Amino acid sequence: MNTYFAFIPLVAIIAFLVLRSPSSAKASKSERVDFIKQASDSIHGDEVDSGGYEYEVVGESFQRENLLKLIRAHEAFDSGQIVATAVLEPEPTNEFDSTAVKVVVEGVQVGYIAASDSGVVTAMIKKSGKKSFEVPVRIGFDPNSPSPLIGVRLALRL
Repeated sequence: MNTYFAFIPLVAIIAFLVLRSPSSAKASKSERVDFIKQASDSIHGDEVDSGGYEYEVVGESFQRENLLKLIRAHEAFDSGQIVATAVLEPEPTNEFDSTAVKVVVEGVQVGYIAASDSGVVTAMIKKSGKKSFEVPVRIGFDPNSPSPLIGVRLALRL
């Protein structure tokens, strides 16, 4: 019986550590979010604060080759940015989201509207009576990096 009592403090310590671990995971996640925001802000500059390119496109990392194609076409390796027009096109056949909206610049896909906003953007496009919607876009990257992250932001407020 005394041997069971000897294990109680050990079990209590293990239980404490196990129950405490989700809060440390939340801290790591919030640190990651802050890192992503800082990286994005450094890519896109002050336009974010001045009411410019506020909406972040998602999935651009899967479109890296298309983004590099645009950078080459604009000979923008030294400037670190391309300012152009994006076309928002509903993609109702998307297997993951029937309200998906892809973002196309000069005929090449550069990403998607976030799933959390795709329904609103799809409704906005339908309400306009058009099949697509054009918005200003800024593609930004660090020209001093040999393999930069490439970010895409739209002048779109939802």
